[in-house]
Amino acid sequence: MELLVLPYGRFQIFITFVDQHSTFLSLSLAHSQCREGWREYESKCYFFSTDNKTWTEANAYCVEQQGHLVSFHSEEELSFLTGEQLKGSSKWIGLRHNPIEGGYSWSDGTPLSHTNWGHGEPNNHEDREECVEMVSSNNGTFSWWNDLNCDAHQDWICIISKGKTPIIPPVPPSPVPGKPSLQGKIV
Repeated sequence: MELLVLPYGRFQIFITFVDQHSTFLSLSLAHSQCREGWREYESKCYFFSTDNKTWTEANAYCVEQQGHLVSFHSEEELSFLTGEQLKGSSKWIGLRHNPIEGGYSWSDGTPLSHTNWGHGEPNNHEDREECVEMVSSNNGTFSWWNDLNCDAHQDWICIISKGKTPIIPPVPPSPVPGKPSLQGKIV
C-alpha cells in the first residue's frame, strides 16, 4: 500500500494505492495546518527553500520561524522528503559534526536515530566538512547524505510543528527625505 500526498493550496489530497497496478483505495481532502508555501507531513510542516544560504544562515532563518533545519527520524519521513521536492538537488539538513561529543547531532537537539550517508561519507574532506547536505537523484527516487563545508551556499529545508505559524519578518520603513530615520538622523 502506498500513500501519495498532493498539496493543493491550503489543502492536501491524500490518495491511497493498494499496489502499483490498481486504482486508488481511498481519496480524501484535508485542510492543511501549515502556512502557505509550507508542506505538511504527519505532525510537521516543511519549507523547501530555493534561497542559497550557508548552513548557519539557513539554521538561523529556521529558528526565526520557530523551527530548525530538518531532522529525520524514520524511513517514511525521508521518503516523503526525497520525492518531487528534491529531485536532482541538494539541500542543507540539520545535521552537523559535534566536535565536543564526537559524531554528528541534529540542530534541534533530537537524537540521531537514522542515517543515510552516501558511499564513503562522511569523509570530512581536508578537515573542512562539518555540515551535512541531502543530495537527491535526478529522478527523485533516492537520496543520500554528504558532509560539506558549512560556508557553502545551498538550498535548505526548515521544519516546524504543525499548527505553529512561521513568523514573517517586518519590512522596515523606507526613509522619507527630510524626515528622521529610525536612527534619528535626517535623510
